[in-house]
Amino acid sequence: MPDIAMQLTIEAEADTVREAIATETGVRGWFTADAEIGEGVGAEHALMFPGVPEAWRLRITESDDRRLVLTGENGPWAGTTQTYEILDVPEGGVLLRFTHAGFPAQDDAYRNFTYGWAAKFTALKSYAETGKADPFFG
Repeated sequence: MPDIAMQLTIEAEADTVREAIATETGVRGWFTADAEIGEGVGAEHALMFPGVPEAWRLRITESDDRRLVLTGENGPWAGTTQTYEILDVPEGGVLLRFTHAGFPAQDDAYRNFTYGWAAKFTALKSYAETGKADPFFG
């Protein structure tokens, strides 16, 4: 099964990046403005997108200060796993390492999600570094 794997350096504190990926205010700041984000293992992330009739639901399967793992429950991410890891950079800031694993094929949908994550992480970096919300879907 193909995986999407990427990383980027963010000039922000680890707590700031953690809040951006794991809280409702944070996710609404860079990903989609229409999101309901639970916190802690077992909670749900529900992400809504323009023109999509049903929320994409993910379940938190791991969560601590430096790691967040979400498992897709429905939609095109059903059965996939997203892992975010926040690592310190000696020069300052953090490295956000991301893997979206478990795609059934390297098809057009997979290619579109690969591009989408790259674009969304540009928005995440900007949000974490500036605090200015500019969700990709809003």
